[in-house]
Amino acid sequence: MKYRSVDQNEIQTFLKETTDEISGVEFVEVNFTGIAIKSRLFNDCKFTRCNLSNISVMNSSLRSVEFESCNLMGVNWVEARKGIQVSFKGCKLDYCCFQSIDLRGVEFRDCSIKEADFSSANLSKAVFSGSFLSGTSFASVNVEGADFRRARNYFLDPKFAKLKGAKFSFPDGLVLIEALGCEIEM
Repeated sequence: MKYRSVDQNEIQTFLKETTDEISGVEFVEVNFTGIAIKSRLFNDCKFTRCNLSNISVMNSSLRSVEFESCNLMGVNWVEARKGIQVSFKGCKLDYCCFQSIDLRGVEFRDCSIKEADFSSANLSKAVFSGSFLSGTSFASVNVEGADFRRARNYFLDPKFAKLKGAKFSFPDGLVLIEALGCEIEM
């Protein structure tokens, strides 16, 4: 897809001139600190090397939105409208809240996702390949068919997660056995 490019110098003017629906736009190296994006529809958009940490996505709709190499720390994704369709590549998603959100098939590739909360989320067929997940909560989560190969430092308790068909790699996949109270010797 061919995107219209918007950078830091154009962002304020662009948002003032734009209706609540933004389609086919790539935001490049934009610092969204202090910029309101609440109650907007983003459709077929891309954010590249942007700072969106702690932004409010209240009542925003995200359809076919890609985030690449962005800082999205502390975003409460629960505030967005239901049915978000996003992908993340090389992003920082530390301290984000994804509680009870339907994230089926969402890609989190090569991301830092420390101390985030996916409790009760539907992550079936999601991809966490290459992501660092230290301290992230996966309580009562559905990860059926999800891909955790090459993901690191996660903890999934099989007693409180739906795991059928999920993919794991060695050695991090051993955490599933440890969660059952088993000992592993090398």
